[in-house]
Amino acid sequence: MEKSFDITPWKYALFTTCILISGFNILFFSCGVVTWGSAASVYGGYSAALCGALIFAVSFLGIYVALKESYRFSNYYILVTIFTIVVLTTYFFIFSSMKSQLLLNFDERIKRLFGEKSTHNDTMQPIHSLFRCCGLDGPQDYLGKEDGGALPASCCHGFDCTVTSHMFEEGCVIKAAQSLQFQAELNYYAAIVILALEFLSLLFAYFMGKARKLMKIKDDEAPINED
Repeated sequence: MEKSFDITPWKYALFTTCILISGFNILFFSCGVVTWGSAASVYGGYSAALCGALIFAVSFLGIYVALKESYRFSNYYILVTIFTIVVLTTYFFIFSSMKSQLLLNFDERIKRLFGEKSTHNDTMQPIHSLFRCCGLDGPQDYLGKEDGGALPASCCHGFDCTVTSHMFEEGCVIKAAQSLQFQAELNYYAAIVILALEFLSLLFAYFMGKARKLMKIKDDEAPINED
């Protein structure tokens, strides 16, 4: 007969790992949606959002499995985690291959939106508001005769340009591009960390399930608040 071993270390290891996955997934989810969305890639934004939602769902399942100490559910968790790893790995390679192109598309989008602006249509408003920048090179882009010497409200904090300190001083060509580059890097490295943690969680879930099976306790008997 195989010797049983303590379930507690594996239970808390799985619980902690799933909490960490959820934390890093906040970065992955938000930065992924911003990166793809800023480059006007609708499908990419949806892909990042759905991938993040899947990771959240699997993490919550792992937390439940750890608290419930269920052998049967630990097997379910292992299966869906393997599926999640496959999905996230696919996303990671696609994003890695397209990251430079996304940043280039974003730069072209900024210039196109600025070229389409008018005194009655602030096409740069989404860029200004999201990245807290103004124009291509700064507020001076809007202060010429062509624009009547007036800044669009989106160039100021809280859409209030009556206070000089509220004005965004940096141009979007530099600030927005640098910010999106940072968001893309966060999305990239968050995916790597999540993949590593997912593999660890597989190990912890396997040993927790094995410990539960060897204890010969019927599935789902342990209450959720059991020590």
